[in-house]
Amino acid sequence: MGLPGTIDSSVYEGLKDVLQRYPVITAVAYEPDRIVKQFLRARVDPSRLVPPSGPEPPTLDIEWRFLENESYYRIHYADSNAGFNCGWHRDDDHPELGPVHFQFDHPVTGEREPVHFEQCVPTEILWTVLDRLFEERIPSLTSTV
Repeated sequence: MGLPGTIDSSVYEGLKDVLQRYPVITAVAYEPDRIVKQFLRARVDPSRLVPPSGPEPPTLDIEWRFLENESYYRIHYADSNAGFNCGWHRDDDHPELGPVHFQFDHPVTGEREPVHFEQCVPTEILWTVLDRLFEERIPSLTSTV
């Protein structure tokens, strides 16, 4: 974590609401605590994943910041059971890929690719990412590792 810009508490409340309504997510909390609110951490029920994972609950971290009129974010999933992590990032780490990229990290394999979202509202982007993560990416990525 460590994006430039400031946090908008109302945006974090909306993101937290989306996470709490998503079926595979069992808990959502601000990190490091409710006062500081640097990012949100959601815990995922490993038995609800396709394919199932376990026994440790995977995590999904969401950091969202605003710098002038630009938003920067990281929506990052980590599963210690499967030994991989992946996420959608809007940051300055890979300018060759454009403003938003998807990255998948694994000790043996990995990839990065540019991404474009039709949505610009943070909660809508998060819904799209959650659908892509749990319906497309996890099933395909876990079959390759």
